[in-house]
Amino acid sequence: MGTPVSEKKSQNSGTTPKNEEPPVSAISKLAHEIKNPLTAILGFTTIMRDESKENVTMKQMREWAQIIHEASIGLAKTCERVLDEENSSSSIVKKEDIDFSTLGETIVTLFQSEAKSQGVALTFNISDNFPILHTDPVLLTEMLNNLISNAIKFTPRGGKVHVKGEVDANSNALIILVQDTGEGIPADILMAIQRGEQVTMSSDKSKYKGWGVGIRIVSENARKLGCDFKLYCPKNKGTVACLTFPGMAG
Repeated sequence: MGTPVSEKKSQNSGTTPKNEEPPVSAISKLAHEIKNPLTAILGFTTIMRDESKENVTMKQMREWAQIIHEASIGLAKTCERVLDEENSSSSIVKKEDIDFSTLGETIVTLFQSEAKSQGVALTFNISDNFPILHTDPVLLTEMLNNLISNAIKFTPRGGKVHVKGEVDANSNALIILVQDTGEGIPADILMAIQRGEQVTMSSDKSKYKGWGVGIRIVSENARKLGCDFKLYCPKNKGTVACLTFPGMAG
């Protein structure tokens, strides 16, 4: 594990540059970040207590219990990180070597129950040559939780959400993609997001609203990790969220 890196939080009057949103507050971040693991826990415990599922095997029960266990660990790590940052008045980054094939699969598995309930197919693929990723697993997990959650929310029933890990041979960059087949983000909203502004959008086909606090958390974490975060809306609709970690494939 690497040495923690701390970045002092602003001690001034709280003013921020024009058109730039202030950092997400600790309480807002904590409330937002515990929602995804809790949703996973609720989803799988609902399945486990469903008496109509008479053919559930002990193997399946153990698999669901493992998913709940992983979600609980993630929840504890997020709470611990937020408390540490509040106590130190610093933004904490703890980088270590990560097997993204394992971490990515774990994160995606947590959302399978939610995706299934929304009628959305959720898949995970990683290139065979994807190397060990040196980054902060807590911050990366927060980023992917938000991106996958938003993708599922805004993808209509029958749609798909793909999470991919790829290597850019030309730049030696590692790329993590979250791509959906939803309606995409309106141009004005997309431009506001790229400027770092807080925005909220809703879908006529969805009861959800989003692209607010979650996207700001992704942007802040990307800056802390030194990776590039971009959102694209291809012509054939849908949204592509791209995290690029430069120079890590060499």
